[in-house]
Amino acid sequence: MAVLFSQRRIAMSGNLNPPIDPSSDATAPIATKDHGIPIRLATREITAALVWTFAADVLIFRLATYLSVAIFLVLTPILFRYAATNRPHGRSLAVCGILSALVALRLLWQGSPLAIGSALLLIVAMSMAASGVVPFVLEGFLRFGRSLVDGANRISRYRLTHQAINQVRNHHRLASILLPLVAVLAFGGIFVMANPDLVSWVGTQVRYAWKITFNWLSNFSVWEIPFCVLALTIGMGLMRPLRPFLRFGSNTEDELIAASAESGLYSAYRNTLIAVTSLFAAYLCFEFWTLWRRDFPEGFYYAGYAHQGAAWLTIALGLATVSLSVIFGRSLLSDPRMPQVRRWAWIWSAENLLLALAVYNRLMIYIGYNGMTQLRMVGLFGITAVVIGFALVVYKIAKTKNFWWLLRSQMLALTIVVIAYSVTPVDYLAHRYNVSRVNAGYSAPSVMLAVKPISDEGLLSTFHLINHSDPIIRDGVQARLAIREAELSAKGTIHWSELQGASRLLASRLADHPELSTHFANPGERQTALLRFKSYAMQWY
Repeated sequence: MAVLFSQRRIAMSGNLNPPIDPSSDATAPIATKDHGIPIRLATREITAALVWTFAADVLIFRLATYLSVAIFLVLTPILFRYAATNRPHGRSLAVCGILSALVALRLLWQGSPLAIGSALLLIVAMSMAASGVVPFVLEGFLRFGRSLVDGANRISRYRLTHQAINQVRNHHRLASILLPLVAVLAFGGIFVMANPDLVSWVGTQVRYAWKITFNWLSNFSVWEIPFCVLALTIGMGLMRPLRPFLRFGSNTEDELIAASAESGLYSAYRNTLIAVTSLFAAYLCFEFWTLWRRDFPEGFYYAGYAHQGAAWLTIALGLATVSLSVIFGRSLLSDPRMPQVRRWAWIWSAENLLLALAVYNRLMIYIGYNGMTQLRMVGLFGITAVVIGFALVVYKIAKTKNFWWLLRSQMLALTIVVIAYSVTPVDYLAHRYNVSRVNAGYSAPSVMLAVKPISDEGLLSTFHLINHSDPIIRDGVQARLAIREAELSAKGTIHWSELQGASRLLASRLADHPELSTHFANPGERQTALLRFKSYAMQWY
């Protein structure tokens, strides 16, 4: 799989620097001087590419279910590692492997478009890690964007030259495989013909294989060949990207500090930090005095204070992150008076941490009032991403990291948070909280069970309310479960690739409660009970 690539740096505009990859396969043994790929070095690569294309055709084009995508995601790192000639970036490959396993399990349990997006990101990341580079986000977009070009370039190198044909003719290793195979097939066929039972069994299997092949060909689509060509090209591009690998920004992690020189904006930066530190101190006193309690008066505007208010405070945290990053740029870091300004930055950072706690508090106030929803879970993950981003800025100031380090780290952190959200059973956790509150005697969160869409994993938590003391809540929950049971029964037998763990477990739980379908056998009764539940719960919306 060795190909000679140029090791010289490519001059490019801006901050796009092409570092030389020390793990380049240019040092691998070459079987021929022809510009094509040497036959004896391309076996792994060709095998991986063919398996990749076949898997993409079957699992993505033909099946296109959450389970099939999960299988493809599990298969991908195996193919990348099998085809790789470089030493992989071990830590990155391990992290990507763990995240891929979690995403695959999520797709098996209950898939979502966001989980599909996470799988795509991880496929590109594993391609980079298997090639020996750290899968940063910007470089990942570049890798995926040029995968078509890289793949087409790689495929164009497979040329059957006269020298390559001679190698195939004289390839004793190939003969060492083919000759035993031919011998086994010949004698095996004789042995089968000598036993009528074996003849019958083999004939059945051949007919079954022919039936599968016929069905496969009969379902052929005119778009299948273009899809396979595209999949092959992208796969080759991800397995064998052109070198040298391009990287955005500086390759050094530490800020290159110029000779000590006073910054003209030193006073402006210092005064800004003093001003915002004073403002934050005053506001935090007001925040903790007015909202850091649970006994709110009747008619308290929960949506305004705990919902929109939390969003505005999150924006303030994001603006503080950007401000600190701008203030502690190259010019201030080279100023000998910088330590005095940095002390104010530490004070402001501590205040931002308290502001983050205030945002969490506001979200919990809203959740405590009328329950948890998917959108509120998004808010919790979102503020966590902002806090991580702010912490990275503080670390940059303390360790004098450069701007590109900060940008890469923040984008990587945001990507990991998004993937973490995509694998979290959000619906189950949200409604499990709502159910526990309702069972504890506080009925307001029942509104989320009545009016919000609930997935199968969320419905699993509602079984704890089918015997609730409030007849309206009890009948409403039972009606909702009965409606879903009717939908699952109407589907009948599903194809194995459409399996979802949450749906299967829900069907099993519903089978254990046959009284749900008998109690609400009439579809009209189900809808009436559900509408009565919605009208009753809307008082807490």
